[in-house]
Amino acid sequence: MSEKYSNGAFVFYRVGAQCQPMTPSEIEQLAAQHHLPSSIVPQYAGDRAQVSRAISVTASKAQKAGWQLTSIKTGRHEVVYGISLIERDQALERVDFTFDARLRWSDEGGNGQYVEGTHQIACDVDTAYQAIRGRICPGDWTDALTTYLVGECAAFAFREDGRVYWCPSTTMHTLAALGAFLEQVGISLVVCEVESETRTVVQQAAQESLADRLQQLQDEVSNFDGKQKPSNYKRRIEEIVGLRKRATVYAEALQVGVDQAQAILAQLEAQVQTLLDVRENTVVHRSGAVSAVGTPGSVPVDTMAQSFAAVPGIRASSEAYAARDAVWSAQPTFSW
Repeated sequence: MSEKYSNGAFVFYRVGAQCQPMTPSEIEQLAAQHHLPSSIVPQYAGDRAQVSRAISVTASKAQKAGWQLTSIKTGRHEVVYGISLIERDQALERVDFTFDARLRWSDEGGNGQYVEGTHQIACDVDTAYQAIRGRICPGDWTDALTTYLVGECAAFAFREDGRVYWCPSTTMHTLAALGAFLEQVGISLVVCEVESETRTVVQQAAQESLADRLQQLQDEVSNFDGKQKPSNYKRRIEEIVGLRKRATVYAEALQVGVDQAQAILAQLEAQVQTLLDVRENTVVHRSGAVSAVGTPGSVPVDTMAQSFAAVPGIRASSEAYAARDAVWSAQPTFSW
């Protein structure tokens, strides 16, 4: 399999009609059978979203039967729709809507378990709601699959709309397990071999993908002033480490030069780590003043900013960015 996919593979998926609503626990059990992490399980959309889906599905059927569903209230915690009879008068060439009943859903008081209403249309909406409440629907899979492909499979979006991904040959075994799992939930994973003639295009796409994310990280880090929450710094460090690993994978799979990118990422990581170390021992007050943890006094914000600017590596990082920009601006394509 690795010889066939020596240039990696193009991957996309299709949600088929056989993909039916499933509970998160059912999906998690299937994932465990294929040794996939629980993170592959999509997040439940919530009862409010499921009510909207139930109403949407029922509305088209109700209209064919001569009934109109009209929104009256559509808040985050309450939904009220009017149910009207559609009366068509061909002689007078007019349509009248006669209000007949209403349906209501509310999650106040921890309820939200059913759709209220005695009209048949309201009952139909409740039936549709009960069929999907607490379950993962076909439309919920996009984020989970994208996260898994980009994370576990080291993929990048080959198309701007994210519908086709490229995965390196080193993750083919991971894709095989993912495909077997998805088949059981009604989703087809399509894996296509990359021909040698297409290798250059993939190389360029990989370089651009890394360059775009690197630029985003640089912009985010350049806006740090030491007052962000420690969790913000930790997340950026995780992203930087992940991007460094991704660059290594692409270099091995496509022989993409990433030395300069790795150097910049190493500087970014050191810079953010320094900010994190300082921030974890600093309290930022509402007034904007800062003080050391456990110290009642405070110092002006600009004093703290000066201390960050004096941290070894930060000035070097800025100079490295300027040097990198000069190199990139002189080249028509990325060539790390």
